[in-house]
Amino acid sequence: MNQTLREYLAKRDYAKIAQDCIVWIRDWFEENGPVSPAVIGISGGKDSTTVAALCVKALGKDRVFGVLMPDGVQKDIDVSRRVVEYLGIRNAVIDIHNSVKAVKDSIAYGMENPAFNTQVLMNIPPRIRMTTLYAVSQTMNGRVSNNCNRSENYVGYSTIFGDAAGDFSPLANLTVAEIREIGKALGIPREFVEKVPADGLSDRTDEDAFGFTYEQLDTLILTGFCENQEIREKIEKRHTANLFKLRSMPEFKL
Repeated sequence: MNQTLREYLAKRDYAKIAQDCIVWIRDWFEENGPVSPAVIGISGGKDSTTVAALCVKALGKDRVFGVLMPDGVQKDIDVSRRVVEYLGIRNAVIDIHNSVKAVKDSIAYGMENPAFNTQVLMNIPPRIRMTTLYAVSQTMNGRVSNNCNRSENYVGYSTIFGDAAGDFSPLANLTVAEIREIGKALGIPREFVEKVPADGLSDRTDEDAFGFTYEQLDTLILTGFCENQEIREKIEKRHTANLFKLRSMPEFKL
């Protein structure tokens, strides 16, 4: 971690921030679902693990339900299993592979074999996952968590009506570096907090997809500093191109 980012993080009390977030979750549920469980898609990474851990602290483990959603074979599914075991929460494993295949096949049939580009194929599973989460949630009058973080949101690394959806969003204003600090403050095992961020749907990490590191991204977001002008331009280009994801849907007004 570079000195600029390290100095920024050192100035903030992430144990207090974690506690403030726990109170916020508790208050939100008191107003929006006093007896409802939090329904969380569990990937085994820092975001979903941290959200689940915060919800356990806020609501109690009996009101947190984890949903593991592999698309067929998922090589790191055992990590997700260890997360729900570590937290002691109820959970279900729901394989979305057949649903994803059915959507692709139906579109191919209805549109006479369209050309599916990589982006199309990558966005179908997250949307199926969110559909699954809401279906599970409605069976128990639950509330679905949004696990996106500030770093991903800044560069549009989310799928509209997929992982960008949800009923409440504990991490929206926290960067990847900050979430790791929250995880440490909560005592979450390193294997979850430090797990290399990846979408779980391809063989690429998030940073492979970006062309820059989370450290570079977080440093720019939190401090405005970026020593590499080319990287700065790459980050800001993605940010500008994806601003529509962060804004409310435009409405025609009479």
